[in-house]
Amino acid sequence: MVDAAEHYPWSSYAARIGLAHCDWLDEPPTMAALGTDSQSRRERYQAFVSDGAYSEQDRQIRAAIAGNKLTGGNRFVDEVERRIGLRIETRAPGLPGK
Repeated sequence: MVDAAEHYPWSSYAARIGLAHCDWLDEPPTMAALGTDSQSRRERYQAFVSDGAYSEQDRQIRAAIAGNKLTGGNRFVDEVERRIGLRIETRAPGLPGK
C-alpha cells in the first residue's frame, strides 16, 4: 500500500511520531505509558511499529493470508469450520502417528 507507515494518509502514525500535526488526536494510555516525555514516547512508538513489521507473527499471518488459511489453535480452527460448514485448514493426511 505504502512504502512507510508515515505515508499512509488514513493513519495517525505520522502525527504520533511528530511528522504531522493533528488538533483532534488524543493520547491513549498505551501511548502515554511508553515514556515520561513526548520524545521518548515517539521514539519507542516508532521502534515498536518498525519491529512489528518483520516479526515472526507477521510472517505467519502473511503466509496464512496468502494460503487462505486460518491462524490459531485447533479448537479455534475447528469452531470456525463448524460455523461456516467448510474445511479450510490443511491438515496432515491419515491417522495420528503411534
